[in-house]
Amino acid sequence: MTKDRNKEDEGDNFEEESFYKMMDELTIRIIRQVEQHYTKEEWIEENEAKQLLGIKSKSKLQQLRDVLKIEFSQFGKIIRYSRSSIMDFLESNRKGLSRY
Repeated sequence: MTKDRNKEDEGDNFEEESFYKMMDELTIRIIRQVEQHYTKEEWIEENEAKQLLGIKSKSKLQQLRDVLKIEFSQFGKIIRYSRSSIMDFLESNRKGLSRY
């Protein structure tokens, strides 16, 4: 009976160790994904902004900028667009299935 009990305890211990190992690996994967999200450049150029929005015309991008639907920064002729404001704009205009 003692041998059976010891085997049972070892099995429980193995399951617990496996569980914690799996949780550690999952946590590391989540942290890496969050880090990737925040290491992407916030201020992007016109071509990348158009790509994120799924548009091809410069005038449509300017229209969104003019009505302040997306944030931008301008210094002389150089214009950069806020990646997070573009993502927020897309999310706020989402149609279809519920969000969750």
